Amino acid sequence: MVKIFILIFILALLFLILPPGKAANQQSLSAERAEPDVITNSIGMKLVRIPAGEFMMGAEEDPGATMDVFRYADPALLPRESPRHKVRITKPFYMGQYEVTLGQFMIFRLAADYRIDAERDGQPMTGYGKNGERIESTAFRPWAPGWNVEPDHPVGYVSWNDAVAFCDWLSRKEGKKYRLPTEAEWEYACRAGTSSRYYCGNDPEDLIGFANASDADRAAGFPGKTVDVFDKSGKKTGERIPYPFLSGHDGYAWTAPVGRFRPNRFGLYDMHGNSWEWCSDWFGEDYYHQSPSEDPKGPPTGTVRVSRGGAFDNSPFTLRCARRDGGTPESRDCHDGLRVVREP
Repeated sequence: MVKIFILIFILALLFLILPPGKAANQQSLSAERAEPDVITNSIGMKLVRIPAGEFMMGAEEDPGATMDVFRYADPALLPRESPRHKVRITKPFYMGQYEVTLGQFMIFRLAADYRIDAERDGQPMTGYGKNGERIESTAFRPWAPGWNVEPDHPVGYVSWNDAVAFCDWLSRKEGKKYRLPTEAEWEYACRAGTSSRYYCGNDPEDLIGFANASDADRAAGFPGKTVDVFDKSGKKTGERIPYPFLSGHDGYAWTAPVGRFRPNRFGLYDMHGNSWEWCSDWFGEDYYHQSPSEDPKGPPTGTVRVSRGGAFDNSPFTLRCARRDGGTPESRDCHDGLRVVREP
C-alpha cells in the first residue's frame, strides 16, 4: 500500500512540474522506447508494433563498391537504389511478424471463395522442374509449387492483385485496416535501426542463421551452377564464375517454415530470403530523386509494383536491404509472397 501511495505522489509531482505538452511528449517518448507489442488476430497471424522513426533509405555504398563485392551483380540494377536519402515514418504501424503462410492464405481462399490470378487467366508461371531446372507450367499453384510445402511455409505464386485481395478480406473480417506495406515502411522495418547491407551486418556469410537463402544445402541440388560476371559499365565480361552459394548450411534447399531463423531488432522474421514480399507502391526507377521525406508512397502511376526482400533461391546480392525489384500486378513466381501491415 505504501508503494502505491509513493507511486501516485511521484506521478502527481511530475504532472505539476512538467508543462502539459512536455508531459505528453515524455509519455510519447516512453511509448516509442518500449518493446514492440505483439498482437494476434483471428486467423493466428502475429503482428509487431513498429514505432515511428527516421532512417536512411537506399544503397549503403556506391555502385562501384557493391560491384567489388558482388562481381556477378548487374550494374543496371544499382542506380534505382540511389540516392540514399532520409525518410521519416511519422506514424507507428503493426507489421506481420512472419510472412503470410500457405495455411493463412488458404483460409482466405476458401472463406472468400477466391480464385487467384493464376486460376483466372490460366497463363503459365515460372518455377522449378523435377531436376531443378527453371521451367514454365500452368500446373504451378501456391499449394503445388513443385516441392514439398507445408501450411507453415510462406505462400508463393501470389500476384500483387492476390495479395491486395487477401488484405481487403482480412480488413473486412477483422474490422481493422490491413494493407501491403509501402516500400519505405518495408525497408524501415527491415533495417530495424541498422545501416548495413543486411540487418545482421555486411558479410553475406552472416546471413546463415538469419535468412533462408541460396546456401550449401541448395548448392547440393545444383552442381556446377555458374553466373556471368559484369564489368562496371554493365557489359558481361565473358567470364562465368561459380554461383555464389553461401558456404554454410541453413537446413533448407527450398522454402522454410516461417520464423525458423533469427529475427531483426524489431522482432520481424524472414525479412531477408524465404519469399519476396509485395509492397503497395508503383515502382519508379528514379523515384528516390523526388521522393518526399515523410511517408513516401511511390509514384502516382506505373506498370510495375514493388517487391522486396529476396527469396530462398536468391544470391546475397539480391537479399540486401536496399535491393528493389517488382512485377506487374498480375505477375507471380514461385517465390512471390507477402507480409501485411495493419493500421492501429
